[in-house]
Amino acid sequence: MIDIVSLLSAVEKCKNAIIVGHSHPDGDCVGSAVALACLIEGLGGKADIIFPEKTPRRLEFLLKNRKELEALPENLDGYDMICVDVASPTQMASLKDALVENVKLRIDHHDVGVPYAKQEFVAPKAAATGYIMFELFKYALGEGKIKEIPMEAANAMFGAISSDTGCFKYANVTPATHVTAARLIEIGVNAAEINRLLFDTKDEAVLKAEGIAANRLETFADGKISGIAIELWEYENGLTISDFETAIDIARSIRGAKCAVCVKASPTVGVFRASLRANCDIDVSKVAAHFGGGGHVRAAGCSIECGSAKEALDMIVKEIEKVI
Repeated sequence: MIDIVSLLSAVEKCKNAIIVGHSHPDGDCVGSAVALACLIEGLGGKADIIFPEKTPRRLEFLLKNRKELEALPENLDGYDMICVDVASPTQMASLKDALVENVKLRIDHHDVGVPYAKQEFVAPKAAATGYIMFELFKYALGEGKIKEIPMEAANAMFGAISSDTGCFKYANVTPATHVTAARLIEIGVNAAEINRLLFDTKDEAVLKAEGIAANRLETFADGKISGIAIELWEYENGLTISDFETAIDIARSIRGAKCAVCVKASPTVGVFRASLRANCDIDVSKVAAHFGGGGHVRAAGCSIECGSAKEALDMIVKEIEKVI
């Protein structure tokens, strides 16, 4: 685990923070950002939140009544820039050029990444960045720095942890993960409702996207690798890249697949985002790192510039076949 004492000291010094998450924000990214904002405010500071893209509709409940910044201030002097759940500068996407030399703190849990902040606090064994946030809150509470863990933060941290553990079913779950979840439930978190919103509630657009993804499913290496490529023209019927967020789960669920890949065309022409998942001891973070990305041993991501999603998928499959 990281040095919580040093981390809290660093966070306390951030009196006017802008908390930055990664592109295509997931539940851990959004929940951790909200939790950190609550902590900074509890310590007497001010905090805003921004992501390279707007929070997906299905995760808006984690923001509650908080508003995301639509753009960074033109002049970042006087602001403390903190990145949460951002493994490398490439994940900052459209915010990268403005941020890359200005990030004060990085709080993260990814196994593979590229250091970029003035101070780095990374705990690869943590199930989620939200878990680190809870440890930070717990220490601040014990030191008398804050009087309580607000419900807004508790809900956000539970959502972050549940999201990044697949509702507590992934290999990154440890006894400490369950203990943390139990403590959050003791505070008053409605775990059933948060899990319902995260995993059992979908917009009609997402269901349509899953149907398209299922039709695009391919297998490689005698069924050991499953893959889906979503081209830019797939969004013509009003669908967006965020509607295909669960497509990777379709690829991963194929019986016999050791590794799954989903490549989606990004809003930027010629740029394709890939999600990689492993169902066995294959280190997909190393595959993602080959393309400038990162992540965890069994879950990683990257962006590739090429001619099509299918071309990007074939490039990734070729790398996976070297290690499978």
